[in-house]
Amino acid sequence: MKQQTTKAIVLKRINYGEADRILTVLSENDGLLTLFAKGARRAKSKLSGGLELFSVTDITYIDGRTDMKTVTSTRLDRHYESIVKNVDRTMAAYDFMGLIHTFSEHTQQSDYYKLLVGGLSGLDDSSVDQNVVQCWFYVNILEIFGSSVNTEAPLSSGSFSEDVIYSFSYDDMSFFEHPSGAFRPEHIKFLRLIKRSSQPKQLQSIVGAGTFAGDLVQTLKTAASMHKA
Repeated sequence: MKQQTTKAIVLKRINYGEADRILTVLSENDGLLTLFAKGARRAKSKLSGGLELFSVTDITYIDGRTDMKTVTSTRLDRHYESIVKNVDRTMAAYDFMGLIHTFSEHTQQSDYYKLLVGGLSGLDDSSVDQNVVQCWFYVNILEIFGSSVNTEAPLSSGSFSEDVIYSFSYDDMSFFEHPSGAFRPEHIKFLRLIKRSSQPKQLQSIVGAGTFAGDLVQTLKTAASMHKA
């Protein structure tokens, strides 16, 4: 049988039998893959070291008679070890992986792999505000999926005004004028910068980035969660 090697990130691990594991991974080029790792839970297994969560791994596998493929070797490429040192960042990483799993079931785009690498790298870097990383991730996953946050113009109005406060419509993925809203044009400008940034760390130098992200993060997280269904 032909062997194939790909960079991948483990999204989900299920214990099977006495020592085996069934894995769901996001591969660099082939989207979601279901893999069978025989004996991976044994203490001396050569596979286990490369199948850690929050890691990028070179995985070699062979095709089987079903959609499940069999892992033959693994090599750890990068482990984002700092994530697990902080409970909040760990929970955010699990959220990223869960959303990626659901969104990539709809369309096998390689952009999801790049996004997850960027998100995990950002969470691994303690110098980057966690809210900034999360906002960057949620904006971009919606962008890839085709449900982009509208930052061009508010609903029923020509352009954003410096003197107006806005709320957010999940149905329209747009902002609209509202006297008790939580967002100002500065928040929309920050969202535009997120869309132009290839990595969350690039946003850290923006004055007020942490504050803007803190105001926006729950709204963006809810928008992403609503669109994953």
